[in-house]
Amino acid sequence: MKYYDVTIDKELFSVYPEIRLGILRFHANVKAPDDRFWDYMNAEVLPQVRSCVEGKEWSEIPGIKGSRSAYKAFGRNPGRYRVSSEALIRRVRRGDELYHINSVVDVNNLISVKSGLSVGSYDLGQIHGAIKLRKAEHGEGYTGIGKDFLDMENMLVLADDEGIFGSSMSDSTRAMVTDSATDILVVIYCFENNIDLDTLLCDAEDAFERFAGAENAEHWIV
Repeated sequence: MKYYDVTIDKELFSVYPEIRLGILRFHANVKAPDDRFWDYMNAEVLPQVRSCVEGKEWSEIPGIKGSRSAYKAFGRNPGRYRVSSEALIRRVRRGDELYHINSVVDVNNLISVKSGLSVGSYDLGQIHGAIKLRKAEHGEGYTGIGKDFLDMENMLVLADDEGIFGSSMSDSTRAMVTDSATDILVVIYCFENNIDLDTLLCDAEDAFERFAGAENAEHWIV
């Protein structure tokens, strides 16, 4: 596999300079949720995450902190338009069960709750042309996964030749990972310079190999 063409619109840095994308690409046969994975999540990961965030304000939690700041810088209210990692960690803190989707999406959410960063997994078979992170314009939006039409104006979004399809808030149904996907692109949305994104990508690659059967994986930072 070759690196997929993913870029960041340079104009974004004049508004908020701490923007990076961690990219991971691999092949996998997407399967039903794995009991071994959920035993690990419930026994080790979720109790640790719950302990780390207990008593903290959302603006104090690494990963969520930078994402909220970026939302504000681009004119979106993070209290109303919630960062996806914050939405997941709110469930963890309440003691609610996380969604069981499939082998790829479940690992995606593992990385998100451990890091505090929003993570999106996309079916490259449904993406056409190069991908760019840019600001959504007036009138742009899409049907979110499990949601109605989402107005994405002023959100930082991923776009290909057919338009926008992903963001750190909620992804579109167009490029979501289903059981038919085999070529997967994972994007970690990072808005804090002091986060060790390279180590996080290595850990993510290990997790996808261990629990989702990822093969021929490669990762890089944009």
